Amino acid sequence: MSGRPSAARGRPRAALWVAVFTGPALRTALLGGLLVSEAAIGSAFALNGGELAILVECSIFGGLLAVVLLPTLTKVLGARALAIGAAWATILFLAAGMALAPRASGGGGATIVLFAAALLLGFFVALLSPITQAMLNKATAADPDARHSLQSVWSAGLPAGFIAASVVGGVLVEWTGWWTALAVPLALAIVAALALLDRGLAHPDASEAEAAQSSAGEVAILVLALVAFEIWSTWGSLASWLEPGVLLALLATVAMGALALGRLRHSENPAISLAPYSVGGFAAATLILLLYQLPTTAEFEVLLLTELRHVPAEVIGNRTAIGNAGQVVGTILAAGLLFQRRVRLALVAGFGLSIVGLAGYVAYPWIDGFAYIAATRTVTGLGGGLLTPVLFVLALNRMPVPLQLAAGTWLVLANIGGVELGLALFDAVLEISTNVTGSDLIAYLTVEILQLAVCIVTALIALALVTTGRLDMRDASPPSAGPTAEPAAPKQGAS
Repeated sequence: MSGRPSAARGRPRAALWVAVFTGPALRTALLGGLLVSEAAIGSAFALNGGELAILVECSIFGGLLAVVLLPTLTKVLGARALAIGAAWATILFLAAGMALAPRASGGGGATIVLFAAALLLGFFVALLSPITQAMLNKATAADPDARHSLQSVWSAGLPAGFIAASVVGGVLVEWTGWWTALAVPLALAIVAALALLDRGLAHPDASEAEAAQSSAGEVAILVLALVAFEIWSTWGSLASWLEPGVLLALLATVAMGALALGRLRHSENPAISLAPYSVGGFAAATLILLLYQLPTTAEFEVLLLTELRHVPAEVIGNRTAIGNAGQVVGTILAAGLLFQRRVRLALVAGFGLSIVGLAGYVAYPWIDGFAYIAATRTVTGLGGGLLTPVLFVLALNRMPVPLQLAAGTWLVLANIGGVELGLALFDAVLEISTNVTGSDLIAYLTVEILQLAVCIVTALIALALVTTGRLDMRDASPPSAGPTAEPAAPKQGAS
């Protein structure tokens, strides 16, 4: 992108700014609330560490399921009704949980209800991320400046929600009980619900979700592929990645994933439209977003600090909070650079800071002072804050309005799925390295060095994509909505 910022246009509605921030913030706030209250939940329901891990995975699985089913649900209910319904369902579930939790006790029935509630909450809160992404792009189709600013606000919501839930929730849990960790997600859900009631917001029309016309069998295959992945990743993390059952689950995941992808490519109306991939820059930006999640979100350096250096949990929590604050600052810097059309600088700075931060993690076995571990985490957070909104802008810069919802679905899926995949892959590397070397130190160093290498390779891939023109840096406004603006879907069997 080059040139001076365009002339000022009408600013987006205040409700849109609020919805765009609270949509992604709500999802990460629920995760932050669950993580900060894990120990208290375990005590209240007599859950062990493995069961608590499954509880968190239920929430994450619900989020992935929501993103996969979003086009279908949008066609049936409409984007506006779905968004408002998801926000109010979240409010009802959280309020009921906070009201009933003080009287709940451990037991089979109560535990099942807890796990089901985590799955449903994860489902509802995740719906708002891609919907608000499509809303902001539709509302700013002819205003790149506003689109860039709103993308930064959307990206800032991701770490901000987690920070608020972790910090405020942690204090409330200490004062009262685990259920008060739900206060921040509840507050965000209320604000989001009120903002979404504004009828002036540009909700993506149901007609834009063409993929929703797919058959129930196709949707079922997608869901089964997702279930297979969750079984493999959860089972492997709790047991061993080399167990025969886990390896069979991996084979099932690959087989179901290949089947689902084949159905998407050959279906006239796929469950999630592949048409966004025919728009210039989208495939490249989505690939970089996915790869970037792998090394930067797994945070195995936390295990290194706690298990090898015995760093207290409070220190780790403070480090995480400061690092997430750095990510928020990074999104603010990204907004300024996008406004000035300096996207190349944002990309270079984002990758550079991320690489420096990850390189700093390699020294953790020998340097574990708070100033050092907080500084390196903050540098990594700054890099992520710079890159995320820029990658979303590049992915959606030329996306026709009718494809915004499908495109946002793929991007959010890459964002969430990359985190899950990174956790699974690097955990497997940690186990295998430990078995081969017999040294925890060497195993953790192997993981940290590999994470750094993946980030460097991702930066080199991004450079190659920019050089070859696959990742277009030039500014552009998406074509207006209409039948002639939408590119043809990929032909059956096309690569």
